[in-house]
Amino acid sequence: MILLLGIALADTVRVGLFVGNNIGFGEDEPLQYAEAEAGDMERLFIERGDLEKDRSILLQGEGTTALRNAIYQVEAIAREASADGDDVMLVFYYSGHASRDGLHIEGTLFPMDALRRWLEGSTAQVRVALLDACESGALARDKGGQPVDTVSITVDDALTMSGLVIITSTGPLSVAREGDAFGGGVFSRALMTGLRGSADEDGDGQITVDEAYAYAFAATVTNSAAAGGAIQKPEYRVDVEGVGQVVLTRMPEDAAALVLPPEAEGTYTIVSVQNGQVVARVEKQAGTERRVNLPTGRYVVRKVRREDVLLAEVDLAWGGERMVEEAQMQSVPLGDPMARGDWTLRPYRVSAHLGGSSPFVLGNPWTRGAELEGRALVRPWLAVVAGAGWEQGSREEWNGALHADLVRVHGGLMLEKHTTRADWSVGGGLEAVWVQQAVQYVDSEGEDLDAELAYFSQLDPGLWVGGGVHVPVGPRMGLDAGLRAHMVRAYVNDQWLLESQVTGMAGLSMRFGRP
Repeated sequence: MILLLGIALADTVRVGLFVGNNIGFGEDEPLQYAEAEAGDMERLFIERGDLEKDRSILLQGEGTTALRNAIYQVEAIAREASADGDDVMLVFYYSGHASRDGLHIEGTLFPMDALRRWLEGSTAQVRVALLDACESGALARDKGGQPVDTVSITVDDALTMSGLVIITSTGPLSVAREGDAFGGGVFSRALMTGLRGSADEDGDGQITVDEAYAYAFAATVTNSAAAGGAIQKPEYRVDVEGVGQVVLTRMPEDAAALVLPPEAEGTYTIVSVQNGQVVARVEKQAGTERRVNLPTGRYVVRKVRREDVLLAEVDLAWGGERMVEEAQMQSVPLGDPMARGDWTLRPYRVSAHLGGSSPFVLGNPWTRGAELEGRALVRPWLAVVAGAGWEQGSREEWNGALHADLVRVHGGLMLEKHTTRADWSVGGGLEAVWVQQAVQYVDSEGEDLDAELAYFSQLDPGLWVGGGVHVPVGPRMGLDAGLRAHMVRAYVNDQWLLESQVTGMAGLSMRFGRP
């Protein structure tokens, strides 16, 4: 629900209260994402909604007593700002269980009437309330409001407006939905995606109430319908006088943009490589260029056709603009798992590393060398790795020198975490190490005694664990760095011992797609 009440003027001070509760009461089934979503929404408004951290309160898993105390604190902040001559905008967000009677919070009820009285009587000139809860539409209809299809509000920070707008995540007798497929509440995720930039229909870098609602409405209906079962349909009540303009969020100066050319036509879905979540759906008409503002990151653009799916991977990790042309998109069969667009189109990586290792056994030299490694994603978060490398080192003393050569072959599994600008991995596996040692003695005059040059070699099994980071620097190239710890069973001084070793490495890699 979005509730907007009052007058919005330029240079307003924003205060926020964000509440998330996984636990309701009675027969309410515990939620998974409500508390996390409250934190996500607070961070979004701090990053893009001109909200300062010291003017925001976050409650996660707290009861009604804590909520009442937080309301008093928020009002105190609002009164202080008003006393200084500032105009105040209040942002209130709730994710959790609710009914027509009120919010279900940790086994207690916060009455809906009390919530409305606070929002209507707040010191803040403008109040924006976002509610994602079952039956939240009761708040919109308690005063006789009726659902309508659209609400047109121009939004800016220099305007005069009075009245009330209520937008709910569901109707008064409907159930709000969350799940792994949505990454949380379907309405909250759609709204946050829109506020991050996907709702910027006119491309001015500002997300207005009108744009945010229109995007959240369409995405909520589409996503809930695609998941099957009842369709979740946001509703609202509008009673506005004058011309109102309220900007909810703004795109940062370093924001990225994806550009669809004039000839592009159809429905384009933009999926984050970082978490596999849909960040935007764009209905594109031919004839005009369409610019989609996005947070910095890496994305897969997906267009479903009757016979196949077109995919393109776009790297916006460092900002900038990228044009997506249909001729450059990759065709994937409809039944292919990659057609979902929830992971990279280039799942194969070949890397060349330089590195060094600690002594294989006590008294041996440090070694330096190189390796080649291949990696294949089998899931968005899981990769199979295999590689081979060679290292060499020597250590000299007054009575001779010790030379060591190591050839290492390894394989294993790595868990991967994709972030905005890097891929982090951790894992382990099996390895085999071939070690050759050459011991050379010298006489007292410093001359070589070739007759006393001795070689020792052995093949040893072992285990390894390690972690690393891959930073893309282009569509295919990237920089790698990592550490690997080894535990090898070796024959030393006429007995079998477990020897440990640490290897550090860095290098270049190239990513490939499937043929």
